[in-house]
This record gives sequence, structure tokens and C-alpha cells, in this order.
Amino acid sequence: MKAGKKFKLNLLVVLFFVIETLIFTYKVVADISLKGEIQGKIIDVSTGQPLMGVNVFVEHTTAGSATNADGQYRIKNVPVGKVKLVASMIGYKMERKVINVSPLKVITVNFKLQPTILEMGAVVITGTGTPEIYEDTPVRTAVIPRRLIEKKHSVNLAEALSFTTGVRVENDCQNCNFSQVRILGMGGKYSQILIDGDPVISSLAGVYGLEQIPAEMIDQIEVVKGGGSSLYGGGAVAGVINLITRRPVTNQVHLNYLGNSTGGKMDHHVGAVAEFVNSTNTSGGFIFLSARERTPFDYNKDGYSELGELKNESLGFNWYLHPSEDSEFFLHFHRIHEQRRGGNKFDLPVHEAEIAEALQHWRWGGTLRWNHHPSPLFDYRLYYSFAFEKRKSYYGGLGGYTVADTLRALDFYGRTDNPLQVGGAQINYRVGNQLLTSGVQYSWNRLKDRATANPIYHIDNLYTNVGIFLQDNIELGAKEQTEFVIGARVDKHSELNNWILSPRINGKLKLGRGWILRGAFTTGFKPPQIYDEDLHLCGVEGDQRVTRNADNLRPEKSYSFSGGVEFQNFIGSIPVMFDMTGFYTTLKGSFTLQFVGKTGNTERWERVNGGGANVKGVEFDIGLRPLPSLEFRGGLTYKKSRYDRILEDWNTRNFLRTPDIYGYLWMSLDLTSGITFFASGNYTGKALVPHEIAVKGQENPRLILEKSDDFFEIDLSLSMRVFLVSGVAGRLNIGAKNITDAYQKDLDKGPNRDPAYVYGPSRPRTFYTGFEVMF
Repeated sequence: MKAGKKFKLNLLVVLFFVIETLIFTYKVVADISLKGEIQGKIIDVSTGQPLMGVNVFVEHTTAGSATNADGQYRIKNVPVGKVKLVASMIGYKMERKVINVSPLKVITVNFKLQPTILEMGAVVITGTGTPEIYEDTPVRTAVIPRRLIEKKHSVNLAEALSFTTGVRVENDCQNCNFSQVRILGMGGKYSQILIDGDPVISSLAGVYGLEQIPAEMIDQIEVVKGGGSSLYGGGAVAGVINLITRRPVTNQVHLNYLGNSTGGKMDHHVGAVAEFVNSTNTSGGFIFLSARERTPFDYNKDGYSELGELKNESLGFNWYLHPSEDSEFFLHFHRIHEQRRGGNKFDLPVHEAEIAEALQHWRWGGTLRWNHHPSPLFDYRLYYSFAFEKRKSYYGGLGGYTVADTLRALDFYGRTDNPLQVGGAQINYRVGNQLLTSGVQYSWNRLKDRATANPIYHIDNLYTNVGIFLQDNIELGAKEQTEFVIGARVDKHSELNNWILSPRINGKLKLGRGWILRGAFTTGFKPPQIYDEDLHLCGVEGDQRVTRNADNLRPEKSYSFSGGVEFQNFIGSIPVMFDMTGFYTTLKGSFTLQFVGKTGNTERWERVNGGGANVKGVEFDIGLRPLPSLEFRGGLTYKKSRYDRILEDWNTRNFLRTPDIYGYLWMSLDLTSGITFFASGNYTGKALVPHEIAVKGQENPRLILEKSDDFFEIDLSLSMRVFLVSGVAGRLNIGAKNITDAYQKDLDKGPNRDPAYVYGPSRPRTFYTGFEVMF
């Protein structure tokens, strides 16, 4: 049976099982009693202005709504009796009111919300798979809201991730600027990246995907650290990054331009967003377009780029429809096309350069989702997501100037195809003070790679995985002071003979007056398959560096423990947030790389199971808003990452390329009602970085472990709002990124450079100007 037919058959079986279960469950839990209705208006207590987009819902039910442009909301089908009504919006203190709901009656309940720390009031979903208020979630979740992404003038996912404690985005290639995200110091392959909760960022997409996803597509980013395989399956070892796409809330158009200048070389970005909703809020859509073009930049003047040439065009949309008051159909689609090239001789074909890494990507991705709330105590969702990734590549260059060298350079052209499909279902059912969640997920991932010059390293693999999970969210105490999340997932991966069990338990205890204790035990695993860095063939001396898995590579497993204390409250009239969390993760059968040798134009590395490793440390977060116009935030991570055994090629037990201490801080100040000053800093501590040095006359390079410098980047920006004509507003932006020019000074030079020997900030001093128009 062909793989495609097998996938469809398995998906039909899963959906049949789910539908039959839903029909039975609906008959059991459907509540046919009479309901009430709640309406009202929500305003900012300090300005008296109506607030749009406030989430209003009845606690412990699926009954809820959001405010419109006039701050008004309406919730139908509310259970009768005494209920808790919650109003929550990002940047505002959550408010609860206890009300009595009568059958077939409309009750008016108004709220006045008080501004607080930026991410407070956000609705998060990643930690439990169900909506939770940021302050109340039992699973510690870091939030990067849309407002902060805009303040920093981020143009893609990579830039947006920089203000999260314990999270770093690094550039791993001097030629093509391949980037990866590290959570608590662990490499990119240990982090699961989701789009709207679905794992559709594949290994191929993970190579350059952080820079490909435009900021116009993002509404909020949620980060949960520690093992997440109990909910999201293989890959969630260090943590989970969930990209929440934007949802339409009003009728408006937003146009923006940002021009960056790095050493006189320009990086242009333009974007457009249009959103619309109908008068009854039963249907709405969101469309985005973006384009970027960057000129290559040579920092050390050796004729080879440090920032490669880049062209990106993206478009997509979200659309929702409420066929009834208790159901929603959701559709998402995006298409991304990107070209990037690094090396030298940009005016010539890539095979005529001494060194060139050139990639052209096409990505089509989307989601179909059906949400249904048959009862305030029961809901389910069915979903299908896909991502079709295609890449044309060139990793190599001229090893000399003879006819044979020129012909050999043509061997480095390659192609990679990676279709990925994910389907599944999730059921949520509330019984008293418990929320039961269960689900099933099936993924189909085909990887066909022809990027290496030597056909022996070509790849044609199919990876499938079935995951089944169950979770219980339990609240205890008269005031629900204690909450536990207990769950587990079993996965059957095509590369493994046995099912893998991933359990979890998270706990939260409210101590009163804003103090909260949290603790967690979570697990994760990595199946033995091809990962993102294996698909990045770093070019050295016109050759290719190839990483492949060793025979009989076993899955890597992780066990994570964390615990901490958190304060979220007002001291007088000043909102304050403080968090201190300790963490410890142990890896069993940890993946490490060892140098095998060089054959012809291929340098070979192999991924093997090591004896184990551990990561331990502590994180600090602090935030305060002493004035409504002034806010401070900061975070610091201190950790130790060690292997149980010495790395053979580098004679160290330390994790490579990851500093033991790093952090950030930022300040936002509204100088007037229309002028905002934003300043931020990022600190990157010293790290051990592998360095390969070509030795003339020798086939194998010399391997040296270098100790990097530490860096402190400072970004400054000033934004001014202007009114152009009636109904049209604008904003002017100017600023500088890395104004201290904290950048690596010992970069390798020339055609024989080691392009992987890069560390520290990804961009030197850069000045920018931009404008936005909203109507």
C-alpha cells in the first residue's frame, strides 16, 4: 500500500473513532436545561475609554465572548445559578465577578480594568492545551505579546524571541546565517515549534524557518520550558514554542515599512495587514502580506559576507465562521518564498564563487479546524494541518580554477522535498472541579534530500507517529488555591519498535497576597531521525560538512524538574511581578556529534548516543510599572550544562556554543500620548565554541575549542504617532540596534574559513527608520 493511501486510511480510522466517541459523550453530557444571557461594557479605569478584544467568559465553562470596538460583549447560553464571570485582556489586571444567572433573562455586568504588567491578563493555551489566564495557569508560561513584538520592531520570529528568559536565538553559519533557538542551553533540535498548537515546523523548516516566518503573521508567542512530550510528542525535550497566528477583531488596514542600514548596506521590509469582521461577529478574516530584501554585508572586509543576501515574500490569511453559537470553523493558510545566499562573488552564478551557500525555499502551510461546544461543560475539536516544504540548494564552491575544479563545483547543487501532514482530535470535559482532556494525533512526515554531492548521503525517509494523550486538571480548596495537572502520552514512532510513555505532573499553590508556588516533573524524548542541522551542509574550503545518525541510534529521553516562587500583585498602586525558578533536566542516551573523517569533498560527522547529560540552573524574572506610562522588565538565566562523558573531539564535558549566564532587560516610556521611547539590552556570556582550522597539505582540519567573548547589546527606538487625515493614523519610527556594536571580532577570513565559527550577536550596529499607516 502506498504511503499516501496508508495515511488517508489511518486518518479515516482515527476520525471515525473520534466521531463515534463524540456522539456517545454528547449524549451523556449534553445539557438541555434553560440558559441565561450576560451582556455589558468594559473600559480602562484610568482613561475611561472602551477596551476592544477583552476576553469575557464564565469560569469553568466554554461560554464566552470578546468585546467589540465599543467595548461591548454578549454571552449567550450561560448556565443558570451562581457563576464566576471573568474579564481578561493582555496588559490589564484580570477581574472576576460572582453573579446569579436566571433562566431566559439578560443580566448586565460591566467591568473597569486596571493596567498592569504587559503580559498579565493574556490568555495562554500551550501549557495545558486548553485556554488559561496567564496569572492562573498551573504551567509556567512565558508570553511575548504582539505589543512587545511591535515595540522592538521585529520583522520575523527569530527577532521576536529575544525577550524571553532562558531562550536564545543564535546564528550558526557565517555564510547562510542558519539560526536555531536554544531553550535553557539545549540545541534547536530539542525544542518543538508549533503553529497554533500543531507541530508543522519540520526538520527542514527548522533550518531557516525562524527567519522565514514574518511578524505580520504572529499575534502572540508562548514558551513552555521543560519536557513537553506528554502533550506534544517527540521533540519537546527542552521546551515548546507556540506561535499563535493573528485573529481578526475589527475592520482595519495596517501598512508598514522598516529600513535597516548595517554599514551602509540596506535591509528593507514592507508589510500589509487587513482584518475584517461582520456586524454580528459570526465571521471574520485576516490577510497579511510581507516582503523583505537584504543586501549582503561583509563585516571584516575579506570579500566574503557575514550577513548574506536575502529575499523573502510571504502571504497568508485566517478566516473563521460561526455556523451556530456553539461552533466554529477555522481556516489558516500561508505561503512563503525565500532566497538567501552567502559567500562571495554575488554577481556570478553560485558555482563560480569560491564559497557559496545558496538556498531557495517554497513553503505552503495551513490548518482546517472544527471547534464545537455542545455544552458549557464539554467541547471538542477536529483538525488537519499540513506543511509542504521544497528547497533548492547549493553548498560548496570552487576548490581551484582548473576545468576539473569547475566541473566538480557543479556537483553541489541539490534539492529537498518535505511534505508533512498532521491530523487529530481533542476532547475537553469538565466534571466538578476537574477538566479532563484527551486526544489522538497522527503525523506523516516524508523527507527526500538530494543536497549532498555524494549520492551515498542522499535521504529518502518516511516518518510516521501516532500519539494518544490523557490529562486531568484538578482544582482543590474552597478558593481553588491548589491546582494539579496530571497527564501522560504514549507515542509509536516509525523509527522505534516500542511505544514510548511520557508522563507529567504540574502543581500550583496560591499562598495569598499574590504569592504563588509552582512545581513540575515533565518528560520528553527525541526519536532517532534526521534533524534540522543535518540538512544544513556548512561549506568549508568548497567542501561539504555532513552529519548523519549512527546505526542503531537509540531515542534520547529527558526528565525535567522545576520549582519556584512567583509574586504577581500591586504594591500600593504599582503593579509588580517577580519570579525565581530552579530547574534540572537529565538526558539519557544524549545525542552528541563526533568527527569521523573526510572522504573526497565530504567532511563526515556522526550523531551517536552519549552516556547522558544534565542541565541545571536558576532563572530570575522581574517587572514593574511605577507609572502608567513607564514599564521595566528583565530576566537572567544562570545554568550549568554538562555531559557525563568527555566529548572525544573537544576534550570537554561542557555543552558547546551555550553560555552559562545570559539575560535581557527593557524599558518602555510613553513621553506623551503619541511618543514612545523604548530601550532594551541583551547580555550573552562567554561560551566554548568549536573551531576547525584548515591545514595546508592535510586532509583533516585541526580542531580547537575556543572561549568566546561576552557581549552586551543595546537597542534604542523612538516612535511618534501622527494623524494624517480623518480616519487615517500613522506612526514614525527611528532607532538603532546593537548601538554598542557588540560583535565577534575574530571571524575567520577567506575561502578556507570555518563558517560555523560564529558566536554572539547576529548583527553588528544597525540604524533603522520606518513608518506605519492604519486606517
